[in-house]
Amino acid sequence: MSPKTLALALAISLGMSTACRRAPEHDTAKAPASPPNVLLITVDTLRADRVGCYGYEGAHTPHTDRFAAEGVRVERAIAPTPLTLPSHTSILTGLEPPAHSVRGNGVFRVPDSLQTLAEILKAEGYQTQAFVSSDVLHHRFNLDQGFDGYEDDLSGQAKDALTQMQERSAEQTMDRVLRWLDTRTEPASASPFFLWVHLFDPHAPYEPPAADAKLAATPYDGEIASADRQIGRLVKALEPNGVLDETILVFTSDHGENLGEHQEATHAMFIYEATQRVPLIFRYPRKLPAGRVFDGPARSVDIMPTILSLAGKKSGETQGADLSEALASGAPSALPVQYSESFYPKLILGMAHLEGVRQDAWTYIRAPRPELYDRRTDPGELRNLLEGDGSPTANARALELDAALTRVIEESKRFASVAEASPLDPQTVAMLQALGYMSDSGAPEDFGGIDPKDGIQIVNEVRRGTGLPAGDCATVARAVVKRLPGYIHAWNILGECVQQTGDLEGARKAFLKSLALQPTQPKVYLRLGDIDVSQGRNESARGHYAQALELLPDLVDANLAMARLDLREGRRDEAVGWYKRAVDADPKRAEASLQLAELHFQKGDFAEARNWYEKTLSIERGNYTYVASLKAGICALQLGDPHGAEPHLRRASKTNPAQWQPLYRLACAEAQQGDVEAALRALETAAAKGFNDVSKLQRDACLRPLAAKPGFQNLVRTLGGGALR
Repeated sequence: MSPKTLALALAISLGMSTACRRAPEHDTAKAPASPPNVLLITVDTLRADRVGCYGYEGAHTPHTDRFAAEGVRVERAIAPTPLTLPSHTSILTGLEPPAHSVRGNGVFRVPDSLQTLAEILKAEGYQTQAFVSSDVLHHRFNLDQGFDGYEDDLSGQAKDALTQMQERSAEQTMDRVLRWLDTRTEPASASPFFLWVHLFDPHAPYEPPAADAKLAATPYDGEIASADRQIGRLVKALEPNGVLDETILVFTSDHGENLGEHQEATHAMFIYEATQRVPLIFRYPRKLPAGRVFDGPARSVDIMPTILSLAGKKSGETQGADLSEALASGAPSALPVQYSESFYPKLILGMAHLEGVRQDAWTYIRAPRPELYDRRTDPGELRNLLEGDGSPTANARALELDAALTRVIEESKRFASVAEASPLDPQTVAMLQALGYMSDSGAPEDFGGIDPKDGIQIVNEVRRGTGLPAGDCATVARAVVKRLPGYIHAWNILGECVQQTGDLEGARKAFLKSLALQPTQPKVYLRLGDIDVSQGRNESARGHYAQALELLPDLVDANLAMARLDLREGRRDEAVGWYKRAVDADPKRAEASLQLAELHFQKGDFAEARNWYEKTLSIERGNYTYVASLKAGICALQLGDPHGAEPHLRRASKTNPAQWQPLYRLACAEAQQGDVEAALRALETAAAKGFNDVSKLQRDACLRPLAAKPGFQNLVRTLGGGALR
């Protein structure tokens, strides 16, 4: 594979006004004396026209606006797709989706053969770190290539009822970013950093913090305000010692949000302006003027080569263009077209997919009913000039743009072959072939199925149903599948809603119907297995879990389910094997490491148990912390390491202050280390919290160093008399 030097560093835009100042001259050819830092900030689901510096009067985005005032704001930047993983893959590789082959969320894996911006900068001596805020960018999808650290721990975060996605707030993510920055205490001559910060807040459901909700006209605007406020914290941390001005900052989004336009509440179905036009701002005082508005055009794939050029690095082969000279001079870029696609309708809904291009003021979309819009007179893209027979002028323009679209796709094949792009394991390839998305050759099938323009009403009905009580949801889903019996997703929604009503047989029938339409859905087999377990049909459950794992061996929930079945049936060694597979599939899944610890603890293998408890504590900050801390401390005591036990027991006590058990064990640890007074205090506190077993006090070997002490004898007498119970 020939290296594809990709560039990208998206950073920030912080708070002032949209007014432009006169730009000083900048020497873009002169390499910097020392490598600049690179900061990429991507705010998920952010429409360009809902940011203050893009003209939205209702915005509360002072920090983003400040960077527009201090850098170059791109007026017309277009994202390649309205989906998070493929769009970020384009940002970080400089390749369009047909080239990198990541066409949707949750199914595709970024190919190892691709070279990411992080890999390039790491090879140049950069420290590379990412913080992402949604599991759609989880490391299992392989976008962590080249990052020294990829912080995607969403432990304890609730799942969205409709999408089953987990996310964390901008504040939670920024807390972790700032802690990481605090660790960079090395002198200024140390390695530069590439930091990618992904904030998910503007994504539905819109639930802004109260302070931001009060400022904003809509909840969506409130979440944008929340993200901007957190960006302000980051900028404040970078301003001391001039770090901010020695950093290439790029601020952008992966896609926008329809907000009801074209009948779509959110995004994914369509590729109109509302979802494809994104903010894009570059700030780098060494080379770029302040307050410039660059008319463009620009694309997400241009970000990487532009950043590499600004950093003084050579860019290899990408589909993106180096815009650094144009940004500095203000001259328009000479891009042929701006490409966009959505395979969500095909992959998820069984409808037709969409591909399109923008050129000048024209938008062309290839679909079962093709679309052409002139945004000069129709900025909302509401009047399709190809409806009916279309005018000769419109038809001629559509033919030109369709040919340009074909050229983009053909060019992408050249890049894909260089990258050996096959982002899918054999099981996923089989799944997508069965879905009709891929042929045996790996090429997309011809357009077919319902035009998304016609299918959006059905999608909206299903979406409406998922927000209703389970019984009403089932009623809506039944009506949808009656109208569209081949709608796989609706059958799955029906199964989930019926299952919530307690009708397990009805749920089973719905899931089986879904599998009859599409037999390679691992998570549907998982659902069937869970229903079997609820009905005591363990062998049937085992079969369904096995089918899920045959399709997707790294499906963690299926590995965990197999382990639980084996435990119920007394097959401990087999359960250990399943839990280890779960850990291999997702090392940050705390349940698996905790259960491995528990199994070793029950066997009396305290050294191995301690290792697994400590592994759990290294990745878990939620429900398992108390148990893992307490048991890790007990293991250390059993291994004769009271000093090592002490911090675990203190953490357990802090996590659950009402419990006496960690304090009692802490008394043992203190006694064995010779700190009699501390041991007695811990025992007295344990007694105050409910410990009252006098016989245990008297026979426990770990407390023998205290036996002759008056305080201990007083405690025994007090407990024996029942004073502290």
